[in-house]
Amino acid sequence: KMPPLQPIAASLINEKEALRDEKQNTVVASGTNFVGNITSNGQVHIYGTLTGNIEAKDNIIRIMRNGVVEGNLSCRELFIDGTVNGECSSETLNIEENGNINGTLTYSALTIKKGGTFSGQAKLTAPVAKLSVEKEKKRVGE
Repeated sequence: KMPPLQPIAASLINEKEALRDEKQNTVVASGTNFVGNITSNGQVHIYGTLTGNIEAKDNIIRIMRNGVVEGNLSCRELFIDGTVNGECSSETLNIEENGNINGTLTYSALTIKKGGTFSGQAKLTAPVAKLSVEKEKKRVGE
């Protein structure tokens, strides 16, 4: 007896959705020198060199061990294990063991692992959840 087609079709649709989500990641490969700005709805991984800005509003940017960025980064969560020269704005900012930032940081939470370096200015912002509560209080109080 043949298996019903419905479960097979459903599993194929789920696989296509998973592949589509994977394809939203942007990767600058090792040995690549990219000049220009990146705006992404998915994760951004930099293994090579990027001269330009990266904006991944509600997502993650990872600057890998030999990755270099000359520009500004804006995202929800930032991991730096390479080198960044520029402004970094992120809710959560993680400087890994080989990470090196020269510039300005704006963050809600900052972690610098042993070996990671930061040179520049740092600005702490209120966590996003706390900001929305404060805005709600102001709105209700008016």
